[in-house]
Amino acid sequence: MTQEFDAVVVGAGHNGLVCANYLALAGLRVLVLERRDTVGGLSTDYEFFPGYHASLPNSPGSLEPRIVQDLALADHGLSFTRPDPSLVVPFLDGRAMVAWRDPEKTAQVIGQFSRRDVKAYGEFFEYLNDFARRIGVSLFETPPRLRDIAARLETDAEEEAFANIILGSLQDLLDRWLESDELKASIAAISMTSNLVGPRSPGSAYLLLMRPMSLASSAAASGHDPRKQYLRGSTGLPVGGMGAVTRAMRQSLEAKGGVVRTGCGVRRIVSGSDGIEVIELESGEVIRAGLVASNLHPRTIMVDLLEGEGADNDVSNRLATHPRRGSAFKLALALDGLPAFAAAPKELEEAYAGCQFRLTSDLAHMERAYDDAKFGRPSSEPIILGLIPSVQDPGMAPPGKHIMSCNIFHAPVRLAEASWDQERDRYGHHCIDIIARYMPDLKDRIIDHRFLSPLDIESEFGLRDANIMHLDMMPATMFGLRPLSGWSDYRMPVKGLYLCGSGAWPGGTVSGVPGHNAAAAMIADLNRARA
Repeated sequence: MTQEFDAVVVGAGHNGLVCANYLALAGLRVLVLERRDTVGGLSTDYEFFPGYHASLPNSPGSLEPRIVQDLALADHGLSFTRPDPSLVVPFLDGRAMVAWRDPEKTAQVIGQFSRRDVKAYGEFFEYLNDFARRIGVSLFETPPRLRDIAARLETDAEEEAFANIILGSLQDLLDRWLESDELKASIAAISMTSNLVGPRSPGSAYLLLMRPMSLASSAAASGHDPRKQYLRGSTGLPVGGMGAVTRAMRQSLEAKGGVVRTGCGVRRIVSGSDGIEVIELESGEVIRAGLVASNLHPRTIMVDLLEGEGADNDVSNRLATHPRRGSAFKLALALDGLPAFAAAPKELEEAYAGCQFRLTSDLAHMERAYDDAKFGRPSSEPIILGLIPSVQDPGMAPPGKHIMSCNIFHAPVRLAEASWDQERDRYGHHCIDIIARYMPDLKDRIIDHRFLSPLDIESEFGLRDANIMHLDMMPATMFGLRPLSGWSDYRMPVKGLYLCGSGAWPGGTVSGVPGHNAAAAMIADLNRARA
């Protein structure tokens, strides 16, 4: 059986669904193919235990307001709770850095650690915002080359900012502006976790620029813009978990006539002299479409799936030897009741437990975590990002119960000794021990646990190397270098083939922008061909 569509999107993660939606808005007949039995990729509802739901990413903190509005996701059931505070970073001395939505309340918290930093931290984030405005890079356009960005620097101060933010280390940048180790750790915990690097690595400051570039690229339609909250502003937590985001995206697509097929793995994509010819499924079914957008890892689509004329190309050959790094370990706990942070005042125990938390003591701790991982050892003192989603959304767990969802960094895919089959449970329980330092009653609450090693994540979700961003989010793979120099405009060397996933600009996080931009490139090429 052969079916024909104007465009096929391979991979129903959030970027693939965004891309398909914009193609459907342009009037194209669109098919989305997904290997798994549900849409969403990492941003899907995942039942870790019967009745206990979460997902790999804990929040859509980077979901672009423009995309939410364009796809009318609220009309398809997407809504948010907005925990206040939005972030807690507890410390073992009984204090905590707390990001309240009221900036005055956050300033009071910072003042407990450093009176000087109350003013300095706002100035620091405005320094980042100002630099983003000055370089004029839009996340919604094909990225400029580094040389083009450098050419826009007109003053010594702008050139110095380029060196500090893009080329420099996170440690050096934060040390220049702030004195509180706790505040530095709170900021770094937001920006360090997707890359297998330490805060002293050159280029490690780059991720702090992503939100300022988002602000410079587009304004929120109305109301409060969480991107303006200095210390981890948050869109909120989607009611129904992260899977609610991608369910709304699917419903939006199907309302436009788009088709989504799950349980349909792609065996190969065949190209000919005129470009893409057919997509062959693992079932043997063949689909014809002149346009294909891949939400998969760039290496997977270009090296593993593409066959036929033009398949042996410069991009495929370079991606075959591209550095492969990832470091994600997943921990989920079923809980009989709500554990409390030792740092939480009695009247704020539920508020602290109901928002995102980060466990990391200081920048030296982060550097040691990297030291372990770069030599093939799971970090003995990892960075932990967590959430108990059932506090804000009780439907995520059975009545009276809770689920804790934690992402652990750094846990390398390839271990120098042993294997993840041997190491998984030991390491998972080690991470529980670490969390229990901050939540003393945690172990008394645990009903069940689930650990996913980097290899489990790769196998279950098709996430190559357990790299949540597909490729590093470092200057060497950003702007006009993502995924490779000369190939940053979403178009691949085979006519009709495009990248729409996190391996394309502007990279990972749950933003939807790569999907938006790939669709724009496809529609522009189609319009030129029709002219």
